[in-house]
Amino acid sequence: MSKRASQVIILCEDKQHEVFVTRFLKKTCGYAIRDFRVPPYPAKGSGGSGEQFVRERYPKEIKAYRQRSSKSKTVLIVVIDADATSVPDRVAQLNKSCDDQEVGHREDGELIVHVIPKRNIGTWMAWLDRQAVNEEDDYPRYKFSKRESDMASHINDLVSICSENQLPNDTPDSLRKTCRDFNSFKARLP
Repeated sequence: MSKRASQVIILCEDKQHEVFVTRFLKKTCGYAIRDFRVPPYPAKGSGGSGEQFVRERYPKEIKAYRQRSSKSKTVLIVVIDADATSVPDRVAQLNKSCDDQEVGHREDGELIVHVIPKRNIGTWMAWLDRQAVNEEDDYPRYKFSKRESDMASHINDLVSICSENQLPNDTPDSLRKTCRDFNSFKARLP
């Protein structure tokens, strides 16, 4: 029997986040495209902030996750860039959104995974492309808007690195945390 949930909800800022997570989960857990539900994020150029969308939608998706997970195995993956804040600050903002809408925070044992790249996912892509990176600078070359398939080899490399638990010393801290969280998540699947 495969280790999978019946539905994976992916709350994310944009197409690059969506492609990153779906490809990663297809490779590591054997999910198919039909297993994913992705709430529509703001279209590029629409003036909407992807980060704001994720923060505001987060409590609603936690509620949906809890309702659905009481009936069938469900996973909620939340992808939001840390940008100029820290990863703990971004988590605090997500928790505040829950407080504002009177929804309980993510609890231990829930299959809710936070994927929070610092500065943004481009930092991870640059590192996977063997660039020297830090988590403060922006790496605009690695914003794969309208060419998300260009991330495939980077994600494949990440799948190997994470699953082998062999993270090099220069791995960005936010990526190291995400690999640990995904490995923990996989271990909790039935």
